Amino acid sequence: MINLSRTRNCPLCDCRATSDAFPYANEFHGILFNYLKCGNCSSVFVDPIPNSQTFARMYSKDTYHDCYYNDENESKSYAKSVNLLKKYVCDGSKVLDYGCGLGDFLKVLNSQGFDPYGVEYDKDAAKFASDTVACDVWTVEKFTSPSFKQNFDVVHLGDVLEHLPEPIDTLNKILEKLKIEGILFVEGPVENNPSLVYLASTIFGWIKHILKPGVTSSNPPHHLFRVDAKQQLAFFNQVNSSLELNYWRVYESGWPYIGGGIVKGAIAKIAIFFGGKSFFGITFGNRFQAVFIKK
Repeated sequence: MINLSRTRNCPLCDCRATSDAFPYANEFHGILFNYLKCGNCSSVFVDPIPNSQTFARMYSKDTYHDCYYNDENESKSYAKSVNLLKKYVCDGSKVLDYGCGLGDFLKVLNSQGFDPYGVEYDKDAAKFASDTVACDVWTVEKFTSPSFKQNFDVVHLGDVLEHLPEPIDTLNKILEKLKIEGILFVEGPVENNPSLVYLASTIFGWIKHILKPGVTSSNPPHHLFRVDAKQQLAFFNQVNSSLELNYWRVYESGWPYIGGGIVKGAIAKIAIFFGGKSFFGITFGNRFQAVFIKK
């Protein structure tokens, strides 16, 4: 039984959790990570925050970037994202990709005439990205140091927010490096948003939790919070800078069922068909894109 009075507060609204929630719990390197539901904003978040040793294991180049981000479909997705960005800024703009991984997004930026820069948590991944793209890629430690003085026309966060222990504080620090009238371009998952994949995975997870309550997965807790589209959009109203929304899109990728077996593959395809469609004011999909102007 989880003692909710001793858990951390919600990282999005700083309120208390009132219950556990899907996907319930992971045990990674001997530490049990619980998924809790906030009583105020209904976001789901991980408790406790992984310590520095666990983060190092979770995000090393060999065990994370080399495993999850060497996909041709990712490159196609990055190209679409850069094409969207070109509607808002001109060639030659200084674009910072915060959480750049191995530099795949930086490569597309470079090929499309932008001036790319990156920030990455893992030192080996940062060096690999810098060497591959021939651009500056800094560690988080270097980027947040008082000696760092550069500013940028665009800041891009692709599948980054959900990995941050303190997402509001981190975004505030990042926005200090974005010029006034600069572009904040964010994209990532909205895992708790209405979606056939989310519905199916929640039902399967709930049944497993009921039948085998003591069983936990051994997956790393990569995503430290899970939100729907409404919660995700409300998040941006909490940062210190004034952000003007210029573009908002919710769509469906079918992840993690896409490419699975017959049943999961069929669920993913149906979910993709309904992705982006609205019914009774609710837009279906498990991913979002947002473009803001810093005022």
